Amino acid sequence: MTDLSGEATLSTEPVSRVIQLSDTHLMREPGGVLVGIDTDRSLAAVCRLIGQQPAIDALLLTGDLAGDESESAYSRLRDSLAALQVPSFWLPGNHDAPQRQYAGFETHFKRHIRCPHWDILMLNTQRPGEVAGCLADAELAFLKAAVDHSLVNHRPVLVATHHPLAGVGCQWLDEQVVRNGAEALSILEPLGARAVVISGHVHQESSQVHNGVRCFTVPSTCVQFAPGSQQFKVDDQSPGCRLIELYEDGHFETRILRVDDESFPADRLSTGYA
Repeated sequence: MTDLSGEATLSTEPVSRVIQLSDTHLMREPGGVLVGIDTDRSLAAVCRLIGQQPAIDALLLTGDLAGDESESAYSRLRDSLAALQVPSFWLPGNHDAPQRQYAGFETHFKRHIRCPHWDILMLNTQRPGEVAGCLADAELAFLKAAVDHSLVNHRPVLVATHHPLAGVGCQWLDEQVVRNGAEALSILEPLGARAVVISGHVHQESSQVHNGVRCFTVPSTCVQFAPGSQQFKVDDQSPGCRLIELYEDGHFETRILRVDDESFPADRLSTGYA
């Protein structure tokens, strides 16, 4: 399991503007394909889209960075993001290499990102050898301590995970959420609307409220999965990302950005991937 450690501080006044990217699935070789989509090319298009936005303070990458655990994928990911000149913070997903030290990438795997008025908490849901997610005891303990701190200091929190903490209405994907996600949501419940959760893994946009906590998922930077599907099914929507604006008074605004200047048709006959 990849260790998350350390803190980063962002000086962003008065609004912290972050973008969530997820499920980049870069392969060992440039031009590697997932369900018919060149994942390097689709990531480049999303980065181009981000570059067209007003100033961004940070990028949050919520897992499945690589599609085949190859070290070269992480190097290319770092290089692809470098042109944006924005700090990026990464989480591992079920397709990422377990037990890897990620030599040279440690600065990306931070545990806690402090904004002027918000705390961003990075939780590892990776369970080596399994597709579904789970939060280890240490992850839940960190979350509990952070929530206690937030209650005392009146700081809202943005929690980032790879696997969602609860289902999104897709039968096949809902079998892969965080197995003890209800426990995490129970920990967050005292914060209510002052807690926001963003997740990846499901390759689609969604929004739910659990225990008063707003939970979102995000499109992939490559292939999209069809909402509401009972089994693996791709969607024809474009690659994208999520913009999140964190305000001093504790409220937030968010919206999805999608590529509209290039087409990335997926293989509609695909029945899945390992």
